[in-house]
Amino acid sequence: MVILHISCIVGSPYRGVDVVVPQHIITQQKIADIAFININNTKIEGIENQLAYTRKFSLSNLPLPFSKPDIVIFHEAYRKEYLTISAELRKNKIPYVIVPHGELSAGAQKKKWLKKKLANLLLFNRLIKNAAAIQCLSQIELDTTNFGEKKFIGTNGIHIPTQKKDKFNTDKTELVYIGRLDAYHKGLDLLINAVSGIKNFLVSNNCTLHIYGPDFAGRYAHVKKMIQDNKLENLITLNHEILGKKKENVLLNSDIFLQTSRFEGMPMGILEALSYGIPCLITKGTNLGEFINEYNSGWVAETNSESIAQKIKQAILDKDEWINKSQNAVRLVKKIFEWNTISKEIINQYKNIIDKFHSIT
Repeated sequence: MVILHISCIVGSPYRGVDVVVPQHIITQQKIADIAFININNTKIEGIENQLAYTRKFSLSNLPLPFSKPDIVIFHEAYRKEYLTISAELRKNKIPYVIVPHGELSAGAQKKKWLKKKLANLLLFNRLIKNAAAIQCLSQIELDTTNFGEKKFIGTNGIHIPTQKKDKFNTDKTELVYIGRLDAYHKGLDLLINAVSGIKNFLVSNNCTLHIYGPDFAGRYAHVKKMIQDNKLENLITLNHEILGKKKENVLLNSDIFLQTSRFEGMPMGILEALSYGIPCLITKGTNLGEFINEYNSGWVAETNSESIAQKIKQAILDKDEWINKSQNAVRLVKKIFEWNTISKEIINQYKNIIDKFHSIT
């Protein structure tokens, strides 16, 4: 099978799409002929066949076998370059799949809703409508994506690290969040309000929350102000981004990983924490609640401050269950989210889409 992936990424370790798109390609290229076009022409390490993008896109300008792909995969939906490329694909009767990475879910559509509504009407509805399928990252994303009739689940994965959580704090509780400092999307406003509501409980239980994330578009200052306005400097520390061994050490030294997003596709921060054996306290908006509950690997809150506060208290009082939840977290990742397993399942889905497409064209 010949597959052409198309995206616009720069290799940022702080943006989920930039992290997972190369992993989809790198693992799929073990079992299929894969090429990648990055529409900003940034080279991404580990991808074998990287083809240049030009504004006058034509399949005939690509080398064989990629000039005649069996299927094309667009990552994200809101890229104007995709409009021209998709027209070329339709002309040549080549099926394409859109992986919106959460962009088309109901929650994401509410953010800057007027701008998106106009963009959909004027530009992108045709792109989406003519897709052979929309690839959603979770069941919840599929259920809340009100675009297209042909949808399927093809999720993100994670590589299993060699290091694992082997002991927890006994005299204190270290909570950690690592991710973008987007207060609305990631629900950091909900989390900070929750902490404020149980301030005395957290102090009496020697509990602290450490937030890590890159400064972008004034978001660091925004989160810092929320912490200060709630007088939580003694409970919450705000830190800049961390990577590599430092990030691994922070995770392994924490007791519970928090992510309280209003909406997500498939959040890599949670999968990474689970892979190290860190129990996770998450909201239903993260799309991972059903797995956390099924594998007893953390706590799932409603997407509001009151529920988050209650679950934080419960998690701290559940100290005797942390080791069991840690072991379950690793088991969950190995069973459901290991990259090689994910890629084989997605390739099979693409084969089915190709067969159905050609049976009706």
